[in-house]
Amino acid sequence: MRIARFLAALVGTLLISGTPLTATAGEPGSNAQTRSEVRTSGTTLDITWDQPMPAAEAEALTKSLQGAVEEEDVQTFIPKPNGNGPQYDVVKCDEANHVFTDRNGIFSARYNCRFKNVNWGFKVSQKLVAIAVGDMKESGMVWHTATKKLGQNGHHTVPIYYQLHGTIGGIKDGDILHWSDRLTFRVNAGGREGTAVLNIGGTFKVSRR
Repeated sequence: MRIARFLAALVGTLLISGTPLTATAGEPGSNAQTRSEVRTSGTTLDITWDQPMPAAEAEALTKSLQGAVEEEDVQTFIPKPNGNGPQYDVVKCDEANHVFTDRNGIFSARYNCRFKNVNWGFKVSQKLVAIAVGDMKESGMVWHTATKKLGQNGHHTVPIYYQLHGTIGGIKDGDILHWSDRLTFRVNAGGREGTAVLNIGGTFKVSRR
């Protein structure tokens, strides 16, 4: 019953498809798991549990997440390459926010070509907000092109539901921008507590037209 209640609670709030969640053993030869990991095309969520999780419970959780139905209409942070090479979403000058979604959150960007900068925002998904405990720590958004680092936005400690935002300058028309950030927060899923690290990142191109 305890396993069933735990699975029902966690699957209800953390139903993330893509590459399935995997569990990592605490010590060689032990029958316990201490880490869970979920990878999507644009994010990696790594949870380190305070207490080891029985292997049977971890395996049941993994199978449940593997059986999750693929969500529809999800535009991921990192476009998939085709036979002609990588394809990037284009964020055009002065358009309304261009929105990229992932099962762990929503990223938005606006290209202000006249000011040579990009305004960005990120908000953690409601599924993660539901299991989060307390504030999250943001390391600071890092920006770079293929040839140089453009800069890093400041780090913050804010509520998990907060809309992260900032501006990065020094942008040239036609630049292909790569961005990444790390969010750390405590979680309580089905009575189990741990520390989650959410790595986010993606790529897009800016254009005047």
